[in-house]
Amino acid sequence: MTEGQPKLSVVVTIVDGGDVLDRHLAALVAQEGGHDLQILVPYDHITADAGALANKYPTVQFVDLGTILNGLQPKNPLQVHGFFDTRRAEALKLAEGALVAITEDRGIPNPDWADAMVRLHETYPDGVIGGSVENGVDRLTNWAVFFCDFGRYQPPLDIADPEYVTDTNICYKREALQSVKDLWQTVYQEPEVNWALRRAGAGLRLSDAARTVQVREFKSAGSVASERFHWARLFGMVRGREMSRGQCLKYAVLAPALPLVLFLRHFRRQVQKGHHVGRFVQAAPFTLFFLACWSAGECVGYVEALIGRSGRADHTEEAAG
Repeated sequence: MTEGQPKLSVVVTIVDGGDVLDRHLAALVAQEGGHDLQILVPYDHITADAGALANKYPTVQFVDLGTILNGLQPKNPLQVHGFFDTRRAEALKLAEGALVAITEDRGIPNPDWADAMVRLHETYPDGVIGGSVENGVDRLTNWAVFFCDFGRYQPPLDIADPEYVTDTNICYKREALQSVKDLWQTVYQEPEVNWALRRAGAGLRLSDAARTVQVREFKSAGSVASERFHWARLFGMVRGREMSRGQCLKYAVLAPALPLVLFLRHFRRQVQKGHHVGRFVQAAPFTLFFLACWSAGECVGYVEALIGRSGRADHTEEAAG
């Protein structure tokens, strides 16, 4: 560790586990720059096999949460997301760094990722800095999900005060994160945390200096469709509680038009960035299908918010069974 460099804590979200998690940790422990990294890997009863990597990575802090969420065996992606959010919240409480980052195992950090995050926080006063995301699997279904999920985060990227920062590649100044601790004590949901910090003037920023590469496997189109629907449902619930009832109703009613609107927006972005346009055209049928699944889920989330079901409470209660 170079004298004067802040300690960086990295909370790793297990999504795929197994070889994907192994590859992610290998990239983290080999980071350039000589920074003092605290790498936290929270796991529980549905990801217990992650503990088997502890001997391979002695410098990584594996956090055994034991049985959580009343021992739930998740039946859908919304319930699975409850585990992501709970694990991250518990690991954030253990983070000791002046900077606190969150990654996910599917997003492999570039060798200079940690160094870039440290330098970005030294350069900018913003409390929240997100990095860029690239696609690492040249398959049309992967490209489709990439365009849907990460199109806004692909290089070139240098945006001050963005509305969104991905929870797969994000780093907080410790004081900023601690200022909204009440929001992530039980579950960490990045839209809620980041929007609160944005309103408080903590400052958000996106930069492609800190890059990760998305690598994921697909079991089936149906599993991806279910993931799209339920994760959008959660987003709709979280976003819905940030809106007035009138706004929430408007977005629910307009949801059927959302797939086409988003598709055109994504296509325009690719044209503006000047790359992957051909892949976007080739993946268009998959992209439209996944956007339709997302839009349906987002609509359901808005409706649930409208009828008075708290996004946070509903998510936690359903995850707990």
